[in-house]
Amino acid sequence: MQRKQIQKQTKSEAFTQTLKSSIQEGIYPYGTALPAERELAEHFGLNRSTVRAAIQTLVEEGLLKKVQGKGTFVMRHAQDDTYTHFRGMGELLKNHGYIPSSRILYTGPTAAGYKLSRLLQVDEDTVLYRIMRLRLGNGQPVSIENTFVPYELIPDIEGIDFQIYSLYDAFAMNSLHIADIQQVFSTTRVRNSEAKYLNTENGTPVVSIAITSSSEGNGIIEYTNALVLPEFCKFYSDGVIQDSKLNVYAQSL
Repeated sequence: MQRKQIQKQTKSEAFTQTLKSSIQEGIYPYGTALPAERELAEHFGLNRSTVRAAIQTLVEEGLLKKVQGKGTFVMRHAQDDTYTHFRGMGELLKNHGYIPSSRILYTGPTAAGYKLSRLLQVDEDTVLYRIMRLRLGNGQPVSIENTFVPYELIPDIEGIDFQIYSLYDAFAMNSLHIADIQQVFSTTRVRNSEAKYLNTENGTPVVSIAITSSSEGNGIIEYTNALVLPEFCKFYSDGVIQDSKLNVYAQSL
């Protein structure tokens, strides 16, 4: 009779589960930084290489994210909390088998003005931060996104590399939890530079999606207008998962 070999967990595997449980239980809340590797090693009586290996495992699972110069942040719970979790387009494309990337077309501060002040419910002279980028999957254009957020909402927003990090990463790192998202779908046609960025002909029909996100205690924190090639528009409505509230309105132009 052969004996079954029982595989013993390594210290890093055991600590990975401990860390994951701590995230699930809210000991390390969504959007907050983990203690430094040295502190975790001292607290749990482990060496730093064990802690580092466990953190890397959870980074690969998407529960944690390392941000150079800032630390390691909890990006989501292994079991999502009661807040809406809106996944960035990069995560959605990756989950559908695409290699996501983005190209920044413009970033910088701008005055809200009449239209944006009403969309974001701020004064017309409020300074917003604009992020305009081209989304790609497997090197092919997916959408053009024009995003506006209140400038003072995210400290050092101009220092964030939005080719690497999503706006939702930035929200999470600043404890801004999205509680409500509204999307208005309509149709339009792209011309000139928009058509060129999307690698399509002038006058090509696309889906226009106006996205408004709100945070508990902060009101509206984002307005995005996305021009999306039709075959990719479903990813935007797939972005809200589990215990979420999503209001979708469709308009035909």
